[in-house]
Amino acid sequence: MKSTHPTANKSKLLPVAGIGASAGGLEALETFFSNVPSNSGFAFIVVTHQQPDHVSLLPELLHHSTEMPVISIQDGMLLQPDHVFVCPPGKNLAIYKHKFHLMDLGKFNSANLPIDYFLRSLAEDIQEMSVGIILSGTGTDGTLGLKAIKGVSGITFAQDPKTAKFDGMPSSAILMGDVDFVLPADQIGQKLVQYYKGPFYTDKQLAEPKLLVALEPLQKIFLLLRNRTGNDFSAYKPTTIQRRIARRMNIHQLNDPDIYVRFLQENPVEIDNLSKELLINVTSFFRDADAFNALAEIAFPKLFEDKSDNYEFRIWVTGCSSGEEAYTIAILFKEAFDKNAKSFRFQIFATDLDQSSIIRARDGVFPAGIAADVSAARLERFFKLDNNQYRINKEIRERVIFANQNLIQDPPFTHIDLLSCRNVLIYINQELQKEILANFHYALNPGGILFLGSSESIGNFEDRFTPIDKKWKIYQRKDGRINYPLSKLGLLPSRTAESAIEPFKLLSTEYQTGNIARQIERLLLERYAPVSVIINEHGKIIYIHGRTGQYLEPSPGQPNWNIVEMARDGLRLPLMASLNKATKNNETEVISNGLRIKNNGDFETIDMVLTRITESEPLRDLFLVSFLPCKLKQNAQLPAIQQKSDATSSDNIEKEQLEQELYFTKESLRLIIEQQQTFNEEIKSSNEELQSTNEELQSSNEELETSKEEMQSLNEELSTVNSELQNKIERLSEINDDMQNLMNSTDIATIFLDNQLRIKRFTRQAKDIFNLIDNDIGRPLADLASILKYACLMEDAKAVLQTLINKDMEVQTLHNDWYLLRILPYRTSENMIDGLVITFVNITRIKKAEHTAQAAEITTAIVNTINQPLIVLDDELHILTVNPAYEQIFNSNRESLAGQFFFEIHAAAWNSPLLREQLTRTLATSVAFDRFYFEAELPVIGKKHLIINGRILKQSPVSPALILLAINDASDGVKNV
Repeated sequence: MKSTHPTANKSKLLPVAGIGASAGGLEALETFFSNVPSNSGFAFIVVTHQQPDHVSLLPELLHHSTEMPVISIQDGMLLQPDHVFVCPPGKNLAIYKHKFHLMDLGKFNSANLPIDYFLRSLAEDIQEMSVGIILSGTGTDGTLGLKAIKGVSGITFAQDPKTAKFDGMPSSAILMGDVDFVLPADQIGQKLVQYYKGPFYTDKQLAEPKLLVALEPLQKIFLLLRNRTGNDFSAYKPTTIQRRIARRMNIHQLNDPDIYVRFLQENPVEIDNLSKELLINVTSFFRDADAFNALAEIAFPKLFEDKSDNYEFRIWVTGCSSGEEAYTIAILFKEAFDKNAKSFRFQIFATDLDQSSIIRARDGVFPAGIAADVSAARLERFFKLDNNQYRINKEIRERVIFANQNLIQDPPFTHIDLLSCRNVLIYINQELQKEILANFHYALNPGGILFLGSSESIGNFEDRFTPIDKKWKIYQRKDGRINYPLSKLGLLPSRTAESAIEPFKLLSTEYQTGNIARQIERLLLERYAPVSVIINEHGKIIYIHGRTGQYLEPSPGQPNWNIVEMARDGLRLPLMASLNKATKNNETEVISNGLRIKNNGDFETIDMVLTRITESEPLRDLFLVSFLPCKLKQNAQLPAIQQKSDATSSDNIEKEQLEQELYFTKESLRLIIEQQQTFNEEIKSSNEELQSTNEELQSSNEELETSKEEMQSLNEELSTVNSELQNKIERLSEINDDMQNLMNSTDIATIFLDNQLRIKRFTRQAKDIFNLIDNDIGRPLADLASILKYACLMEDAKAVLQTLINKDMEVQTLHNDWYLLRILPYRTSENMIDGLVITFVNITRIKKAEHTAQAAEITTAIVNTINQPLIVLDDELHILTVNPAYEQIFNSNRESLAGQFFFEIHAAAWNSPLLREQLTRTLATSVAFDRFYFEAELPVIGKKHLIINGRILKQSPVSPALILLAINDASDGVKNV
């Protein structure tokens, strides 16, 4: 989406914050404005849900929360900084050229979604200086508005749902993935002001964003993105890249691109966020409605006119984002088919680079805000309203297959009737646009339709496409054969950031080390070489010695360091002939005398010597080409045709030079002819061999050709279906993990058996009962030993499998633990019996509690019948009960004593180290004791001398030990010994 403001006016732009709130929004608004400085430089516009006949008191209420003027908006009012503007109830608010425009509520669905309506308008008018803030409210209003603001590089906020009185609106916006900051209402203002103080929002950067990130850190960012996501963004337009990177830097308050590079390296999640930012997922249903009308009214009839009944149309939607455009085209096709007499079918392949967008598109669930773009009739027919969201109907959803695809790297779909690529090409450079358009031409059937965005074009492909509607960029593929792009077959190098720089290297990196350069210089000094050039067998220049400008000059266009290409007129053919002679005939030295070359409009005669270097590696097999001034001597090594007397007249010299040129031309032609003859002979022999092979392959090729197209189409569909299945498998894996954790968290030993009583699955608690290991899956349960005192387990299991009647019982283990055993039939979702489920619930503590309760009842009955003071303690020396005699003598209450620690009652009167030791020993040895003399200082009663007898009470081996204490008055005063 391009800015509507000229660059000259960008310095006059002020940041504008659109705030949407609904139920519970007043409290959030008051909190927000209470924490925003009055001189922030922002203009704030508040849009809420209010009934048309409602008298709004919102301006007066907000006036108490801020020092900024709070104004109710009137039609035509101009934006001002440091002001709060409130939309009146019953109106839709739009902004155009910094002026407010109030719209009456009409028949459009957008009337019920005023926040989305305004935020979209804000994004279109204010562009990157726009801010979207969603506070407390119910429903999904504002979600699509934030998406529009994010698409123009604005900043978006949502109130933390945990702090919102109603979290519907903030949660919906966050779920869509277009929120930059999720904060409580009292922190949004501070973060907002801080963000717009970043370097990107200076006048200079708004006008020239390319100056923000230098080339070196930018290439590192591209490398990190490619390593993390596999996608190369270096072909994107620089302005787009710079703005999006600057926006992410501002979010993290980073001013230095090098620091941001380190931040990316340390935080891989930020690489994912930046990747999503660069993909620019801006879309909506029926975006540019007139364009889709033109597609349905002009392009569809051309598609349908020559198609037979039951024809299936194949549609490819690239850059589908969250699926709105793909579903839009599906709706148009469905409507067109309903009007057509023939029975057509269609299949849409929707692809995008962003996996998260593909996942949302597959769900087919959209906020209520799409009512602004989709008519009420279409909403009723093709959507279902569910929990304040619209879900696409099954008949449309089943016609669209979503898949992840890279337009640059992945092969295209084929046999496509309609290809939609809207607002994708505008973000990438022209070179890549040409490659993608070539792929599109290959993918389309003859007569197929290409549907581009309003700001895009086919460039230099007029010979391949015929325009149907120039305004809305709808084209039809012309007939004509086109080969599959060679780069997709690996026959041409791929365009990466590294390969784009490769042609500009001056010399081969193979010979750039200082050691080799010194060897070459030493060689030249030893040979006393004049102006010279060292080349390899292909003519590539390795080293230049002296001034070679009068012999060589750079060729026009991209630098090419081949000596033949750089040779001046008159030198190229001799150079080529000498190099061929030296390489083909393995000659050590080739001399060419009297070469007449053109230099700066004049002619110069020189001698050239090409010598093979035979020194040790790495110079071996290189060639030294030396240029010397011409020496016309009688004994010069010239051909017979050149052995003439040394004439003094200029005519003879010119004639001799022409003869020399003619001789070298003939020699060059002779070499070329010889090479061509040799090549022809090799080709002829190869051709004879291939001819027989070709005849054999031709018959096979004819058979394969018939199935190729069907297999290719099937493979594409399987690939996309596989992508969807992979997504489902991942979800099932998550559910399986959840179920496994749930089963383990219940702490219930569970074993799943099949109909042959073989183990299908078990929880880890089952290992405590059976000797199970992970490899026991598939083994019969009867083969495994257990610690149960229960020999009829397998017989009972077979009985349950036959009768389908559950079986419950209590079983004991060899370690005296008790389990509740339950055997149930395993029923599938189709109500089929597919084995058994055996569960073991540990009830040891319950059994102990039962025994303890029984023992307590018996003990209490005995104790209460004895007139001597008695007290019963548990195994931790807490009081279980006392008898009435104890209550009477020691002036205490039975209920108040129950559960208390024995040594803490009666003001710790019983707390004696000797008594504590005696009771502990009795519990450990189960040995009774008699006549333990004890002196107690009791409250109210005073000092008493007592005799204590102790006995162990135990009802069963599994019940805990109890102590019965009998207390007597030792009136004779005998002390403990």
